[in-house]
Amino acid sequence: MDVRTLPFIDVPARLTFPINQPLDNARRIEQSFDENLVAPTHYNWSLTFERKMPKGLALQAAYVGRAGRNLLATRDVMTPNNLTDPKSGLDWYTAAGILEDYRRNGTPISQIPAIPYFENLFAGIPNFARFMLGASRAGLAANATQVVYADAFIFNGNDWTTTQSDIDGAAEARGLPNFFYNSQYGALSSFGSIGNLNYHAATISLRERLGSRLLLDFNYTLSHTLDDASGLQTSGAFATAFILNPIRQKDNYANSDYDVRHLININGVWELPLGRGRWLLHDSNKVVNGILGGWQLSGIFRWNSGLPIFSPYDGATWATNWNAQSSGVRVQPVESCPTRGGAGAPKLFCDPTGAYRSFRNAKPGETGDRNVLRLPGYVNLDLGLGKTFKMPWSEGHKLQIRWETFNVSNTQRLATVDASRTGFGLVVDPQGATPPTNWSNFTAIQGSPRVMQFGFRYDF
Repeated sequence: MDVRTLPFIDVPARLTFPINQPLDNARRIEQSFDENLVAPTHYNWSLTFERKMPKGLALQAAYVGRAGRNLLATRDVMTPNNLTDPKSGLDWYTAAGILEDYRRNGTPISQIPAIPYFENLFAGIPNFARFMLGASRAGLAANATQVVYADAFIFNGNDWTTTQSDIDGAAEARGLPNFFYNSQYGALSSFGSIGNLNYHAATISLRERLGSRLLLDFNYTLSHTLDDASGLQTSGAFATAFILNPIRQKDNYANSDYDVRHLININGVWELPLGRGRWLLHDSNKVVNGILGGWQLSGIFRWNSGLPIFSPYDGATWATNWNAQSSGVRVQPVESCPTRGGAGAPKLFCDPTGAYRSFRNAKPGETGDRNVLRLPGYVNLDLGLGKTFKMPWSEGHKLQIRWETFNVSNTQRLATVDASRTGFGLVVDPQGATPPTNWSNFTAIQGSPRVMQFGFRYDF
């Protein structure tokens, strides 16, 4: 890519093109743009049914669909190859995944059987065991499979991209080309027109319009949004817009970060039935009517189900990508069940130890579970009470008073989870392990505590 095609980059005149990194296997981590970016394409369609009902009611039901293509997202264009052995037909993800199962179960090096993938591709590298394991450990491995396994078992754990780098290092030392990595980069995140989105929703709206004294809307939406990545164009190179494994991009296709399955919204304005000519105090005098009549109540109520939250991330290992960690993978069903705190801080899981042990670290090639857990839902009620007084000395002079309360019930729903290593990370092998005391702790609430405000306005 010639960066001169990007007009928003200020390139010093002293630089010449093309600008290339040296072929020294330094495993650089950088970012860039695709040279063939195109404008995103959106498709929208809907079907609406409306019916007028008695007593001023109107019903509307609709289906709404939306599809996005060529959306802006990032992926590592230098991701390590998923190299396939032409003789056995096995690829790296499959063969290394078998070794990861052995490693997780603690299988000794000497008991690892020869796997054709490793024997066919790596057995011919001179002094392979000595380079990978060092002179003192070379005798622990009897074949190429055991060499690769021992490199992970002794040094790298589930960090299989480092094992891939070690294999390339052994090849380079013997004058052979790399098997997995581009020799210029370890990771090169690039923005491209590669994202996809699909949205489907059913909506129901009921509206009440009884003269000028009651206005009421009830709205319910059932929806589902799925995409490859939910980040914005302002996202960082390896942030929310990043597709972890571009070789298997569909693995990243899941609930969007902003997917809200259920949403209820009710809003209304009601002139209270108090005062002269109204249901209550209908024959009141001017003084009583002036004080108690003409009050107006308004409000907005909202409830929605919880947003998705990322899964616990792997144990400081990089099974699939050189720079970005995979998420954990569930080994048994687990759902969030937020607590209120009790003796400690509120947590995302009512059984943190059970939830912690319900995940494993990703195998080579795996992205991990994306957005399978949910935060608590959101609920809020805002109310306003107001009245306008006509001044006795002039019809054109009015005094309006208002009392507004936001989050009337002072309900606090929790939102942000401790994203630190101990807060929501996994150890290399979480089965049988005990999570840190701050694991899955909430650190913030949704919305704000109760707030009241009073207002006065004089018109003349």
